[in-house]
Amino acid sequence: MRVLVLGKTGQIGHELCKLLDNKGITYHAPDRSELDICDSARLQICMEDYQPTIVVNAAAYNNPVMAENEPSRCFAVNRDAVAELADLCNRMNTTLIHASSYRVFDGEKQEPYTEKDPTNPIGVLGTSRLQAEQQIRERCPKHIILRLSWVISDRRPNLLRRQTEQMIKHREVYVTPDQLGCPTPASEVGRVMMAILQQVDCGAEPWGTYHYCASEPVSESGFAEIVIAEASQVWELKVRKLIMAKMDSREGFKPPANATFECTKILNTFGVHARPWRNALSGIIRHYHEEQEYEKQEYEKQEYEEQKDN
Repeated sequence: MRVLVLGKTGQIGHELCKLLDNKGITYHAPDRSELDICDSARLQICMEDYQPTIVVNAAAYNNPVMAENEPSRCFAVNRDAVAELADLCNRMNTTLIHASSYRVFDGEKQEPYTEKDPTNPIGVLGTSRLQAEQQIRERCPKHIILRLSWVISDRRPNLLRRQTEQMIKHREVYVTPDQLGCPTPASEVGRVMMAILQQVDCGAEPWGTYHYCASEPVSESGFAEIVIAEASQVWELKVRKLIMAKMDSREGFKPPANATFECTKILNTFGVHARPWRNALSGIIRHYHEEQEYEKQEYEKQEYEEQKDN
C-alpha cells in the first residue's frame, strides 16, 4: 500500500498521517507549498512520481460564508481539482477515498440522513461538495466517498474551536437550539479511514458512498453547555450566559439544520462502529489549551528578545 494524502495540514489529514506513521505504512503527504491541488500539472507530476495505490483527498474549501463571496475559488478547489484528481486516479487504476460533507443535504429531514436520501445542498459550499461527488462517480469507478458531520479537533476552524474562543472572550455567546449534528473528532475520522484503507488494500471493492459520524446527536446549544463544563477546567472563561437564537432569527448564511447520519452501511461493510464524541472532548480541549499556552509563551519570548535587542 502506497498512500497519497492530500490535505495534510487539515483536521482529517493530520490525524490520518499520525496513524499511518504509527502503523509504518508508506505514504506521501505534500503540504500546500509543495502541491496546490488546483495546479493540474503539478498534481499529475505528483501522482506519476509517487505512483500511489490509494489517494485520500482530505483537502477542501470549507468556509461557507466566504464561499458565497468567492464561488469561483470554492468550485476550483472542491469540484474542478477533484474532477482532475478522479481522472488521474482512473487512468492509474488508483483507488480514490474522498472526504465529503453533510452540506450536500438541505437539513430539512427530521431523521438522520441515509446514503439513499436525495441531496439538495444549500449555497455555494454545499453545491460544490455535491458536484465534487458527482465528478468522482462519473470519472473514477474505484472510489469511496465518506460524508461526515461536524468534524472537531484542536486544529483549524471548527465548531469546538469557535465556541471555545467565544467563551474565552465574551460574557454572552449566541447558540442555536434547533441545529442538530454529531460532533465527530478528526481522530475518529482518521480511524475510520484507516479501516477503509486496510480493507481496500486486502482486496475489498466496496465502492460507493458512506456516512460516518460519532454517536449521540446534539444541538449546537447543548454542545456549548458541555464545552463550557470541559473548557472551564483549563481556561478562565468569560462567558456567563448562552443566548438561545433560533436559526430563522440569525442573519446571513444558515447551515443545514440537521447534520446527523445513519451509519448502518459503513458498519455492515467495514465493521466500523460509531463511537461517542464525549469521550474524546476533554482531551481535544486540553490539547488545544496546551497549544495556545505554548504559542503565547513563544510570542512573549519573541517580544522579550526584540525589546532586549532594542
